[in-house]
Amino acid sequence: MITLHKINNLAEGQVLECVGQDAGDTFRIVVKHTSPSHYEALGKVTLRNASVHYQSSGPMTADLLLKWLDTMFDRWPGAKTIPWAVHDLDDKTQQFVREVRKAAEVA
Repeated sequence: MITLHKINNLAEGQVLECVGQDAGDTFRIVVKHTSPSHYEALGKVTLRNASVHYQSSGPMTADLLLKWLDTMFDRWPGAKTIPWAVHDLDDKTQQFVREVRKAAEVA
């Protein structure tokens, strides 16, 4: 489960990541710094009917980002309890971030 404490303790160059499934839909969400005081959530959701949706919160303070994520997870109540992992912003994650940003611009 993501908390304000986890977001605020995220170091530069690290991300919080959640991968899960609920109600037949799958999702991957990454939270990263955009500045020392702002964060961004980027996500890819594949619905059970195979349609893909990309989500980008844009830069937000940690408290607003947490509210944004809570609203997004209203659709998947079970997803609110899925663990979030902290890891370095590696090449694979940077590629995912680029993919989501590009797709979110088009939408």
